[in-house]
Amino acid sequence: MRCAQVLATLSTASLREMSPDSAVMAHCATCPDCARVTTMVREKEYEAASVLNGLPPMSNPIAVAEQAMITSKRRRLGRIAVTITGAALAITIWIAGAMLVIPVLNRNDSRIASLRTETIPLTCLSPQQAGDIINPYVRSHGSTYYIPSSGISAITVRGTSPELAQSRNLIRDFEKDPSADCHLSYEQRSQKMAEALARAAMASGAAGKVPTTVPDNVPPARNSKTK
Repeated sequence: MRCAQVLATLSTASLREMSPDSAVMAHCATCPDCARVTTMVREKEYEAASVLNGLPPMSNPIAVAEQAMITSKRRRLGRIAVTITGAALAITIWIAGAMLVIPVLNRNDSRIASLRTETIPLTCLSPQQAGDIINPYVRSHGSTYYIPSSGISAITVRGTSPELAQSRNLIRDFEKDPSADCHLSYEQRSQKMAEALARAAMASGAAGKVPTTVPDNVPPARNSKTK
């Protein structure tokens, strides 16, 4: 066997599979160059075998496929769990709204629907005075009163039936009071005003005395008939 044939054999075969009495080994025993190449190839094969032995074992393809199926199944179960949780949350919100929010809205609507509007005529009180009287009693949601701007002796009240009845009774009680200013004559109102002014003057004290004597330097009155 020649050197070229030995090199060709070494490029495709392994020295571990060659027996000592093979043609390659017999030629290397008589050819120093081929013997040196054979030694180098044997060392490289040993190093490669050492590296391969140090690598972790490769996973079984069947085990890899099973693990992939388990992972896919877990993902599907996770998506199903998320969907069920979202549906449960939506149902919970809907039930809470049906039990809490909707009854409150219905109560507000019923309160607004129960409001009534009535115009109460006035014979003694002014609309402003009537509004001051009924203002503390017209307090429910949506209740109010309207004072006309055209001088009409009436007041319009919007509220519940008890509020309308109470407003009507209060206005009638005040208008039937004989001591009300609107039932007094002109002389009685003037006397009442004078008494109020006198009480105010006495309460404020002598802020400034009103002179009661005629000054000395006042000239005498002239007689229109004398020239």
